Amino acid sequence: MIAISAGHHNLAKGAYYGDFNEHDEAVVWAQMLVNFLGDDGLLVPFGFLKNKVSYINNDRSIVLAVEIHFNSAPGHVGRGSETLCYPSSSKGRHAANTVQDALGRIFQPSRGVKEGYYRMDPARGPDFFLARTRCTALIIEPEFVHHEIAIKKNREVACQALTGALLEAASQL
Repeated sequence: MIAISAGHHNLAKGAYYGDFNEHDEAVVWAQMLVNFLGDDGLLVPFGFLKNKVSYINNDRSIVLAVEIHFNSAPGHVGRGSETLCYPSSSKGRHAANTVQDALGRIFQPSRGVKEGYYRMDPARGPDFFLARTRCTALIIEPEFVHHEIAIKKNREVACQALTGALLEAASQL
């Protein structure tokens, strides 16, 4: 089983670009991915991060958990996709490479696989979602939020490609 979680929540929607925000778009992607995954996908209830992680950890059938986010950058200069995994996790890195290969073909440039630290600062420790989820966990960042048109235009083809990559990654865990 693959758990799909939309990043952030209704009270803190993450990055914005005009009226377009990270959480609302992540919800669309999460629902689309779960539809494509069928019986292999599980939508994590929307809400606070601790509750999402607890929900995932209470279901022993879940082998892979993915949270969807969209990057932001000062001055709206960033572009491309990346996938984050728990630092030093060989299973996480392998799954992340499979997922990023698919994501990077659609949202270029591929920014690659990175170890996921809180605010990308190793001194602050691993990201909570990656550190506290009992199964292999990934965070995907398909594109920077200020590329709203590209995100919306490519969401279906990206979710289809991600479906195959997630199934492949989960089968190897």
